[in-house]
Amino acid sequence: MRWIVAGMLFAVVFVVGGCAKYWYQEGKRFDQTRHDLAACQAEAVRYSDVGRTHGLGGFEQEFVERCMQENGYQLVREKELPMRIRRESSPVFGLPGIAGTID
Repeated sequence: MRWIVAGMLFAVVFVVGGCAKYWYQEGKRFDQTRHDLAACQAEAVRYSDVGRTHGLGGFEQEFVERCMQENGYQLVREKELPMRIRRESSPVFGLPGIAGTID
C-alpha cells in the first residue's frame, strides 16, 4: 500500500512541478557549469554536518542554490532553454540539473 501511495505522490509532484529545471547561464560551457555546481556543493559540505546526517539536507540545498545564483546562474525550465544547449538531469529527483553550451 505504501508503494502505491508513494508512486501516486511521485506522479503528482512530477505533473504539478512541470518540466525539469536546470542551472544555466547564457554563454557558459557545459563543463564549466558542472565544475561550478561541484564547487558549490563542496563548499556547502564544508559548512554542514553531512557526516552525521548522511546526505545533503535543506541547509545544503539552500547553500548550493545561493552559491550558484551568486555565480550568475539561474534556474531555468527545460522548455525555456535554447535548443542548442546540452542538458544533464540531476541523478536526484527534485534537484536541478545542469545545462550549457558544448562549443
